[in-house]
Amino acid sequence: MYGDLPFTMRDVAGLVEVKPAHIKNDGTWDCDCLFCGAKKKMNIDFSKNVFVCPVCGEGGGMLDFYGHLFHVDRRTACMEIKEALGLGIKDKKLPPPKKAPEIQVPPAVPQSELATVEQISKTFTALLQMLPLTQTHEQKLLERGFTREQIIKNGYKSTPAFGLKKLAERLVNAGCTVQGVPGFYLDGDGKWTINFHTKNSGFLVPVRSIDGLILGMQIRADRPYKDRKYIWFSSSGCHMGVTSGSPVHFVGKEGEETVFVTEGPLKADLAHALSGRSFVAVAGVNLYQNLPPVIGRLKEGGTKLFYEAYDMDKLIKLTCLKDCQEKCGECGLKEDGYKTAQCPKKTIKRKNIQNGCKNLYRICREKKADCKSLTWDQDGEGEWNGNIKGVDDYLVSLHPANGQGQNV
Repeated sequence: MYGDLPFTMRDVAGLVEVKPAHIKNDGTWDCDCLFCGAKKKMNIDFSKNVFVCPVCGEGGGMLDFYGHLFHVDRRTACMEIKEALGLGIKDKKLPPPKKAPEIQVPPAVPQSELATVEQISKTFTALLQMLPLTQTHEQKLLERGFTREQIIKNGYKSTPAFGLKKLAERLVNAGCTVQGVPGFYLDGDGKWTINFHTKNSGFLVPVRSIDGLILGMQIRADRPYKDRKYIWFSSSGCHMGVTSGSPVHFVGKEGEETVFVTEGPLKADLAHALSGRSFVAVAGVNLYQNLPPVIGRLKEGGTKLFYEAYDMDKLIKLTCLKDCQEKCGECGLKEDGYKTAQCPKKTIKRKNIQNGCKNLYRICREKKADCKSLTWDQDGEGEWNGNIKGVDDYLVSLHPANGQGQNV
């Protein structure tokens, strides 16, 4: 059916950066569903160029995969995929299209069942009390706009470089559960240890529930790890480890009539500190699978209006400015005339974020709650000026001297 197309499902998977949660012996991938968020339910068969999720019913070929994700028809999907991969452009010497990597099927690693929310919170609370915050990390938080009092209250701590088995032992001796808590696993000697290492060094950001319990933690990495500044503190893939589950963060007061929804727990913490308003934060705009129960509970508790306050990339200008760094060498728009073309990378990024916005609106409709969009730093055409990206940056810009006490 797709034999005449110059790309495969593996190309499309690489393009939208879908990652496997599990790789079967036959080479197919089980992934977290990009449409409904169901864990490990979306199956991708590269040999047949098809995908299916039995939970939400999404499925079809690779054009359906892209088209359903970005809300375009199959013809448009085909054109956009070819453009993004640099295919079908005459008289241009282009590198081969980006493909999802061929991954060898690893042997199954035993994993633990996720501990209870109460057990996880108790262990993380005790762990944070055992850790310091370095002066370097404290200074970064101060420069971002926090006060020392807020830093202490929010519980940010630096990741340790050594003594990991001792920390795990101290937690066990203190009556804390470590099995089933994200970040903990059994090493080769059968001893419980913690998944901290040089590649994920940074400071810890607690992710809290509406009740104030710590559901998980993110690491703000000192150096980007696999192009990511924020990493979930997890032990998924380690012996008797467990995934973080990408919980949703809440900061503020339950019962507020208006709540803002943004991307990133640290961003939400700072926005709350600067404005005094209540914020919900997902780890990524399309990581919305755990969002419905949070929206539902807040709605039942008195919240009448939710503001979508995702980064202004959602309205990024699509004109090619040759500003995508190494990606500019892949798209074929560096020759004369590029200034009149749309950047494929920006196009996909904008659609990804807008897809996350649409899912938030859908969830709010299902919970019978109102939802509006919050925007800033726009030009006369309504597009992003490119200066102030996040809602936290916007709040800091309102009062750069100390950033405190602004109203949104």
